[in-house]
Amino acid sequence: MIPNNYAQINWQFTGTQNPFGSDVTLGVDVSSYAGNAQDAANDARDAWIANIMPVLNLGTVLSNTHVKFGPNSTGPAADASSSTAGTGSNPGMSPQVSFLVHKSTLFGGHAGRGRMFIPGLQESSVGADGNLDGGTVTALQGAVDDLMSDLGTALLIPVLLHGAASPLSTPSTITSFTVDGKVATQRRRLRR
Repeated sequence: MIPNNYAQINWQFTGTQNPFGSDVTLGVDVSSYAGNAQDAANDARDAWIANIMPVLNLGTVLSNTHVKFGPNSTGPAADASSSTAGTGSNPGMSPQVSFLVHKSTLFGGHAGRGRMFIPGLQESSVGADGNLDGGTVTALQGAVDDLMSDLGTALLIPVLLHGAASPLSTPSTITSFTVDGKVATQRRRLRR
């Protein structure tokens, strides 16, 4: 659910490593943001390209950034297109295997935590046990920290958006992103 003064960003990916497409979503507080939905889409796209794309495989292409302002039923939306590919040249993993980034807030329990599944892993970054090599974890951690900083500077403050059944009714400010040292999988990413 997206209330007034908040928005949802969808970074949308295509490319050979994402044959059916994939999305990464993030809620943001736009109560102090001076721009409109199109400005926010442009700012979110540029922050992702500058910080995250250099860590991803070249088979992963950021093709669009969609931003939807709240409220869900009437808030404006906009898209910022792109054709920026990752820069990693090693072969990619299968489409359902991704980086996992944990979103933390000041609230405990399940409602106070979130996750982002980021596509674009390279085979050379993953051991046989599913663990990422230390250099990759360090690089992505620096990238997500810089993304959070750039969004904050633009006054697109990262938050967790909550559903109607959540015990938390107001979106919660994200205090940190933490890269998991093990790869994650999403069963529904590959169509049957």
